[in-house]
Amino acid sequence: MSLIVVSNREPYSPRVLDGGQVAWLPSIGGLTSALDPVMQRMGGSWIAWGEQFPGVGRVQLPVTNPRYTVERLVLSSEEVDAYYYGFSNRALWPMCHYFIERARYLQSNWEAYRDVNERFADAAARQYHPGDLIWVHDYQLALVPGQLRERLPDARIGMFWHIPWPAQDVFRTLPWDAQILKGMLGADLIGMHTPSYVRHFLSACESVLGLEVGRNTVVWEGRTVQVQSRPIGIETATFEELAASPEVETLSSRIRQGLQTMMLLGVDRLDYTKGIPERLEAFDAFLDAYPDLRGRVTLVQIAVPSREEVESYAQLRSQVEGLVGRINGKHAQNGWTPIHYVYRGLSREELVAHYRAADVMLVTPLRDGLNLVAKEFAASSRDGVLLLSRFAGAASELPEALHVNPYDHDGLAQAIHAALHLPLDEKQLRLKQLRERLEHDDLGRWTEAFLHELSLPDTLPDALLQLGQQPLLILCDYDGTIAPISRLPRDADPQPGAWEAFSRLLHHRQRRVAIVTGRRSVQVYGFLPLPDLPVVGLHGMEWPDRSAPAPDRAAIASLAQQLPSAHGLRIEDKRWTLAVHYRNVAPGEQAEVEARLRAVRLPAGWELIEGKKVVEYRPGGYGKGRAVQQLVEQHPGYLPVFIGDDATDEEAFAVMKELGGVSIKVGAGPTLAPYRLANPAAVVELLRAWAGSAPVDPPTEVVKEAASRSG
Repeated sequence: MSLIVVSNREPYSPRVLDGGQVAWLPSIGGLTSALDPVMQRMGGSWIAWGEQFPGVGRVQLPVTNPRYTVERLVLSSEEVDAYYYGFSNRALWPMCHYFIERARYLQSNWEAYRDVNERFADAAARQYHPGDLIWVHDYQLALVPGQLRERLPDARIGMFWHIPWPAQDVFRTLPWDAQILKGMLGADLIGMHTPSYVRHFLSACESVLGLEVGRNTVVWEGRTVQVQSRPIGIETATFEELAASPEVETLSSRIRQGLQTMMLLGVDRLDYTKGIPERLEAFDAFLDAYPDLRGRVTLVQIAVPSREEVESYAQLRSQVEGLVGRINGKHAQNGWTPIHYVYRGLSREELVAHYRAADVMLVTPLRDGLNLVAKEFAASSRDGVLLLSRFAGAASELPEALHVNPYDHDGLAQAIHAALHLPLDEKQLRLKQLRERLEHDDLGRWTEAFLHELSLPDTLPDALLQLGQQPLLILCDYDGTIAPISRLPRDADPQPGAWEAFSRLLHHRQRRVAIVTGRRSVQVYGFLPLPDLPVVGLHGMEWPDRSAPAPDRAAIASLAQQLPSAHGLRIEDKRWTLAVHYRNVAPGEQAEVEARLRAVRLPAGWELIEGKKVVEYRPGGYGKGRAVQQLVEQHPGYLPVFIGDDATDEEAFAVMKELGGVSIKVGAGPTLAPYRLANPAAVVELLRAWAGSAPVDPPTEVVKEAASRSG
């Protein structure tokens, strides 16, 4: 198995040396740092735009010990202008960062974006061999997963979106919102930096495409796509070691000696999302509010050139330089200049030296997907303070930073003053706690975790496969386990291959199998027409060959009268229980509807259980846990296994733990189960593996008979 990475930027940049030779130097950035070691270990191909030296189409890297291939795509100047500067950075970038007024939605740019994405997809498909993993990166290539899915239906495809995903009202300003979503949903696993981005993405899938979404899943074209929050880390140990090196310490001392003041630091690409003008104005307000600190505090603002071909970026540079000149002219005195403005990129050593020298680090973007500068500073500093915008994706990860509102100039000025006067022991404690977080979730763990989850359906855990060597009692939930979650329950067709797997298990000499579900059994038989398949329905109230208790219709009527009304709310009267589905309610109203459903007064002896966008009211004393226990008691000598996907299955997992059985959780989310499968496709794959390893007998009625005897 090899890895195919698809990204706009290439991992190594060509440089011309004296004598005309070309050297390939690692690109500075988290993506190269994260994936280059993995590529060297796994081998494979990296597909990227060959921005410089387009005549070189394919390179074996690293040059000294080639381990993988970089295929460099040549783009014309017209393609670069329309695909990269046009659609990627004049449409998607401002829209995703909530700068709608800067967005330009041009049909010609969209068409170029689509066509260039096709070229990336073609290149990746040419490199693919069965079993390879494909990992597509970022907003420039959002259509590639879907285009690859058309070419490679069985490939395992991952997608990571590295910038914010906006709220649906903002996203829907994009004329091609549906196409972007469909392209990304070609992936099996989509990664984003924060839970809020995941929620916004899932809401867009609901509102734009009308899809069924779970807590971290969305069903698209018969596949369950995982959408996970996985914030990228940094090479924490590398930054710590570099910060402690004699060279960096010497350079850091020179920086401090050159200033002869306390030091504030800003390090940003020159981009309107970074809030540099707002930061400068806040520093101006700081000097006005605290005149005693004039001449004692200097702001060093490093602005790395970015996208200078885009007009709005050139305008931003003029604005920033104008502000620097005005503030310096207003406050300079006795040889002291308030702002030292550096317009260039720095080497990593220079950057870390500035981190070490700074008393306060100002990371104050107006909106940022994550922001690795904040993490790099926390790993490098010894006694500095991190001021972090509440609108940076990293804010939720770094609670020990001082969180600020970059739009509040006076508030930011006050926060700078507080940071400069923070006691030394508190500063060091905050940094210690920040570094512990960074070490736990570093760059290597981010990469390995994503690739591990991406490969899950192709690599069923050996421990589960080996269970097939002994007699098994296999108990499965239905919705979300055997069938992907559907917008309408009547559309919940089983995963392809499920009927064949259960049919063979029913004939297997060392297997006993049953479905334990919240559905009525007649519904399950409609999806899986297997008369010999035992189905325990209504969370344990309905058993094969056993009469269910008389339904309490008065209680059902009382509950129905209390239910809220909302467009899209669906009430399912199961005669014995009452289920209320709110997955079709508008995403912005679901939280309120859910709260009102939880507040319904229950009849005496009744209880409420919650599933995926559904609540159900039922008589107490039943449940999947009790049903599973009864089935297990009737099958001594069989190892019990329960497979389920949502909160209603957790009680069965708890019983399994007590009885020494095996629990398997399907999909994402917290669970008591020690094993996890990605989706119903992986469940069916496991069932097929268990069904095919031993001789079979004629159909058996054992499970049905046992269920009948237990009554």
